[in-house]
Amino acid sequence: MPSQRLLGELMRYIEFSDEDASLMREMGPLLRPHFPTVVDRFYAAIDRTPGATAVFTGGAEQILRQKVMLRGWLEGLVGGVYDHEYVERRARIGRTHVRIALDQRYMFAGMNIVRAELHAGLDASGDWPQEKMRLAHRAIDRLCDMELAIMLETYREAYIARVKDAERLATIGQVAASIGHELRNPLAVMQTSVQLLGRRLPDDERTGKHLRRLDDQITLCNTIISDLLELARDRAPERSPTDLAAVVHAAALSVPRAPDVSLVLKVDAALPTVAVDPGQFRQLVINLVLNATQAIEGPGRIEVRLYVEGRELVLMVEDSGPGISAEAEARLFEPLFTTRSSGTGLGLALCRRITEKHSGRISAANSPEGGAAFVVRVPLTDAEART
Repeated sequence: MPSQRLLGELMRYIEFSDEDASLMREMGPLLRPHFPTVVDRFYAAIDRTPGATAVFTGGAEQILRQKVMLRGWLEGLVGGVYDHEYVERRARIGRTHVRIALDQRYMFAGMNIVRAELHAGLDASGDWPQEKMRLAHRAIDRLCDMELAIMLETYREAYIARVKDAERLATIGQVAASIGHELRNPLAVMQTSVQLLGRRLPDDERTGKHLRRLDDQITLCNTIISDLLELARDRAPERSPTDLAAVVHAAALSVPRAPDVSLVLKVDAALPTVAVDPGQFRQLVINLVLNATQAIEGPGRIEVRLYVEGRELVLMVEDSGPGISAEAEARLFEPLFTTRSSGTGLGLALCRRITEKHSGRISAANSPEGGAAFVVRVPLTDAEART
């Protein structure tokens, strides 16, 4: 929904008036001294909540940046200007919450902390007549309600986009299912012929180069068909107790990479046996590592980590590539979206599908050291968490 229209609807519904805006602006000098306390208490609550801290994959440096952003957000509350640009800035925050897979309940809880601290700050600093204090408290409530509504709108937009993606995938799936198997047979014949030619033709560097190129393109076609069929199939995971350390090692090492790209595997030695679909989880790891290799141009490093944090299994794949652009970050997991000329736009969409089928969530962010980090979090059962 366009920001100007959304702003008008919200202001009418919440009854946020020019008088409220004026009061918020007037409260600025009274509330600003309390902003450090608001920020500290906000992040103290996050520290106590594993589900909320889980989305912050960049460590202390990321938390510090988020505190600065929260301070700026608080300044916007008392700025007194609530126009379409204000709504768009708030919506960008909401889209970030969606991208990092922040559960809506933590957004509500965080807003309640901010609301309570603003009320407390006003009571501690305000020396206004009783009626003006009442109106000021009401203005805080109305503005916090509007902030929540704007951010919830971004979640609604994301849900609608997901529904549209599902409908588009269903259509693609119908086509893929009807022609996928028909295409695989001629592709298999072509690949076998290319490999036979490679063995029988004279050892000519130029000829070998073209044959390898053909073989790579046939492999890419098979990968596209496999991903399309897997996305279209949308089957439930066939869970069984799985040695995930072995699955991750085998899957990560099976992905081809350039000789100057190193692969580091760090698996928690105390990892429990977890009930997952081993085939789907293998595909998840392969797709994430393949995405990392494709992001690196020249020498680089890929690190794959598997560990338990709280009551969640965490798989993290980091690379030393250029990172995620601002234009791409909101669409990374959309089916058929790719930033590479040779990409299919299906690998990360399939990663999201597999993760969600395991009741988990996947997120991506730029690493503080450079490159990108993809994080998959899958909840553990009580028995698995106790192991």
